[in-house]
Amino acid sequence: MAEIPRRVRRTSIPMPPYRAVLAVDAEKYSRTSSYNQRILSNTVRDALEEAFRGSGLEHLWRNASFPQTTGDGYVVGVQPEHLPLLIHPLLGELQAVLGEIQPGLAFEDRSLRLRLRAAIGLGPLPDSGGDERGDGVGTAMNETHRLLDAPALRAGLADSDPEITFLAAGITRRVYEDAVLGGYVGLAPRHFHETEVDLPDKEYRAEAYLYIPQPSLRPPEARGTGGSAPRETAQRSGGHDPDSSQGQGQGQSQAPRPGRGAAGAITFEAIPDA
Repeated sequence: MAEIPRRVRRTSIPMPPYRAVLAVDAEKYSRTSSYNQRILSNTVRDALEEAFRGSGLEHLWRNASFPQTTGDGYVVGVQPEHLPLLIHPLLGELQAVLGEIQPGLAFEDRSLRLRLRAAIGLGPLPDSGGDERGDGVGTAMNETHRLLDAPALRAGLADSDPEITFLAAGITRRVYEDAVLGGYVGLAPRHFHETEVDLPDKEYRAEAYLYIPQPSLRPPEARGTGGSAPRETAQRSGGHDPDSSQGQGQGQSQAPRPGRGAAGAITFEAIPDA
């Protein structure tokens, strides 16, 4: 009698730990010279480190999971309980740091400028502390990098004043629901603009949320239309957001609010702080 082959049983395995992932990319990096690319690559890391320090998060930087340069950017992971801090205060501080380093870059080359796209994701990712290869490899990392390529993030920089807005950030839906709607981030949900990441060449589509710490309008002359440039800016609050979810601040100042525009465009409308 022929032996009946045994069915191979599927087994369960432990999941890797959850990690919050922050990835950044430099705008127009490939358009610069090889010499300037090295300057920008080093400056990206330095700017991130300074932003972590300025936000009081130096311990997260020192103990980051799978830190690595990507040439035109940088990636770090942190334990998930620190996810809200990657959004606020870190992104606002990174915008401020980028503004402070621009004069030094211009001293090297007056055409040199560093503006970043940032993406934040969350999910189970291997983390052996560098003891094994494959740390940080997984769906959460893929989603974060897909978000970096989102048209809305690129437009967030392209359609803003390059002398004011240095950072456009996106967060995944999971991050938005867990950290922002969960009330753990010191920013009201209306600071985040819903958008769709549609990358047909990557066979990827997902919902995400755009956040620009210091919004502005691109000057008409930068679009080749001439004339003076009206600007709308959000003032840096030094770690205190008058429109935060904690309800701090009752002044009459107004901050630009991200809103929906046609064909994926990003528009801003003023909303009272309350």
